[in-house]
Amino acid sequence: MQLFDLLEAVAFIVAHWVIFTFLHRGLLIGDSLLLFITTGIFPVLFFRTMSIRAATAIEAAKSVTAIPYVEAIDYSIARTFVEFLSFSLLFLFFFAMIYAFGMSRFAIPYDPERIVQFAVLIALFSFGLGLINSFIIYLFPLWKFAWGMISRVQIFFSAVFFIPEYMVPPVRELIAYNPIMHFVALFRTGFYPSYPTHLLSMKYLAGWTCAVLLLGLALERALRNHRSV
Repeated sequence: MQLFDLLEAVAFIVAHWVIFTFLHRGLLIGDSLLLFITTGIFPVLFFRTMSIRAATAIEAAKSVTAIPYVEAIDYSIARTFVEFLSFSLLFLFFFAMIYAFGMSRFAIPYDPERIVQFAVLIALFSFGLGLINSFIIYLFPLWKFAWGMISRVQIFFSAVFFIPEYMVPPVRELIAYNPIMHFVALFRTGFYPSYPTHLLSMKYLAGWTCAVLLLGLALERALRNHRSV
């Protein structure tokens, strides 16, 4: 299942690269359409996969909670961490290949600090949202499938294929409310020195991350207490 998710992510990126190349899509920044598409799609897929794994791990943890001192949230943390490492290693290799084959000189991050900030924030955000979803799924099981669709279409509302600052004002202002757009922008600033950052707000990202994580932990505790009754 995990290998399938990783291969699906790579196939998804390559497919969009081929489509946009065939359509003669012009470069908005940098020297490679493949790198631009990858730096946009990767954060969305990263968020989607980790949030789903964190949510499903709570339900799947029944077999391990029989072990003393092991709670469902421990299993969820472990699953999310494994997913984080898997995706990170895969895309580290993917970016290295882009650079090694001379497809882009921007494939090696010029600002690693931005990449670290992105990794920490999106991991916590995805984990917190996964915990919230696990609570909702417990109340409404069909939400599992609904969230799968909602998280997938995020790719069309997060300025993945465009730079939000270059979009028309009404669309730009609407997209700026989406925290995933800020994650995409933060990730791209680690690769492109001249990437526009007028809409990027670290305070907005940090606020969303803290709120989602605290709410997720609170709901996980409530769900744990309910199940123990």
